[in-house]
Amino acid sequence: MIALALTLILAAVVYHAVMTLVDLYPFNNVRAAKRSEQLTEVAVNAPVMALPAVLLAIGAAASLPWLGYLGGVIELLAVLGGLLLWWSPYLIGVTMPWATAGTGTTWPQLHARTYADTVIVLPRIGGRPRPNLEHMLLHALMLAAAIVTLIAAKNL
Repeated sequence: MIALALTLILAAVVYHAVMTLVDLYPFNNVRAAKRSEQLTEVAVNAPVMALPAVLLAIGAAASLPWLGYLGGVIELLAVLGGLLLWWSPYLIGVTMPWATAGTGTTWPQLHARTYADTVIVLPRIGGRPRPNLEHMLLHALMLAAAIVTLIAAKNL
């Protein structure tokens, strides 16, 4: 279970980095971001996303389940942030206050500029921004990683 949890966590980190740095249009739209923005996003998010793997690995090596649980909770919080960012505007029309912090734009404007032309499989709800397939897969991977990490911690 530990190996599966570590694999899922690290797969999410790699997936995020690839989707941020590699132009796979129309699956993603990295063309809309400057290279410096892409590198900053990876530099900020990759360590946070990798931390649960480090905690779980140390917890397993030292027989400290609480480190594994901490890793699982951090992974759960990370995926919760992503779900709130993407799903609350779509499902209930509420944008998180931090969604566009420092950009000088609204979430619908940012979404229209960067994600609206990517692969989106969800039906429209009025004019609300819809999660794209790229982020739906990332969130599913992160949620699976969080669940498996918590199960693995229980078995340490």
